[in-house]
Amino acid sequence: MIESTWANLLANMPGEWRDTLVVKTMTGTEISVQSIVRIDSNLLVIRGRVAGTTDQGQLYFVPLERLETVCIQRPPKEDEVQKSLASILSPAPVGVVSKTSDSPRATTVMKLSPEAMEKLKSLGINKSSETQ
Repeated sequence: MIESTWANLLANMPGEWRDTLVVKTMTGTEISVQSIVRIDSNLLVIRGRVAGTTDQGQLYFVPLERLETVCIQRPPKEDEVQKSLASILSPAPVGVVSKTSDSPRATTVMKLSPEAMEKLKSLGINKSSETQ
């Protein structure tokens, strides 16, 4: 189930990655995350602001099924990305991270490819009960 994949990824993401997250919903809304308040089996509760606004500290309830993309604004080095993803998604499926550029200021986008989603489904990864 895709929702449990998002819950697993977000719950086990290194803290320094969480500090610079932007989540994008299927409707195109981008939310700059200040903090993750709770990750449930099908719901993400975050404190943050809509990207491009200055309204800090609002509370958002985002259904995991409506999450399209999670973006790290200040991406870590490639070897750190691979090491962290290997521990989060062990064994790590291919196609999880796509670099937008080789520039150090580039955004790294974490979006599961269809192959990666199928691999995670076959592994039966579901950490949602541990996040409650």
